[in-house]
Amino acid sequence: MYPWESTTTGQEETPVWALTGPFQQHISGCVGWAAWQYYLVTKDKTWLRERGWPILKEVADFWASRVERNGPGHYDINNVIGANEWQENIDNNAFTNGMAKTVLAYAADAATELGLTPDLDWMHVAGNIPILKFPDGTTRENATYDGVTIKQADVNLLAYPLKVITDPAQVKKDLDYYEPRMAKDGPAMGNAILAVSAARAGDAVRGYDLWVKSYKPNEVPPFGVLAETAGGTNPYFATGAGGFLQATLMGFGGLDITPQGVVQMKTKLPKGWKSLTMTGIGTEKRTFTVK
Repeated sequence: MYPWESTTTGQEETPVWALTGPFQQHISGCVGWAAWQYYLVTKDKTWLRERGWPILKEVADFWASRVERNGPGHYDINNVIGANEWQENIDNNAFTNGMAKTVLAYAADAATELGLTPDLDWMHVAGNIPILKFPDGTTRENATYDGVTIKQADVNLLAYPLKVITDPAQVKKDLDYYEPRMAKDGPAMGNAILAVSAARAGDAVRGYDLWVKSYKPNEVPPFGVLAETAGGTNPYFATGAGGFLQATLMGFGGLDITPQGVVQMKTKLPKGWKSLTMTGIGTEKRTFTVK
């Protein structure tokens, strides 16, 4: 299990009073996920063999050992904190479970890419980790979530970047449910994730509104750097800046990382934008344009 906060020691350095250290375990999935994205963009098989594969293998083994095997469809991941940090010690969190399913599959893909035999248990586990639903079909954030205000996007991460949910109707259903439940004083990156889904769905008006919310309330003068929370004064929140960039490049820009490398999806620009040009993309330093 990777530490939530670390230094040069590689050990867990989260303050002991913060529950995020021991319970925000989706970080282990995120590290493996990032390794596979790097390989998809670079196709550097030497790097994959020497650096990426050892990470993915150990992360997959972690999740296979972490689930509680309670029967078919019930390989539960209990007692965690998800991306929405206001919900603590919850069971079957949407993002945690979705990330575990995703990175288990990526580890199997990495093994196959290197001519190795993937552990058959990885895909068995992935296929039995549940993604919970409300009776009306909306994806449920966790086993006890009841519609309260959330700190940041969680369920919506299953659409982007995980692609666990790809059906446009389901993506919209989840977006419609969770957008009004987003805290107005929460971190910037929550609205950025919602902006990507709206932009990719072709709803430029909604996407633009969420895009503005992903940075404008968090700007700190005189240079416009981002604070973690709206109206905050502690600047240089890298996660918020990363969210804003993704909302721009992966949302309105339509860029997507796939097994074929970086590709561009069809999107619509907000009213008043004439064009969007993105340069230096990927190892080939390609240029992509939206008009």
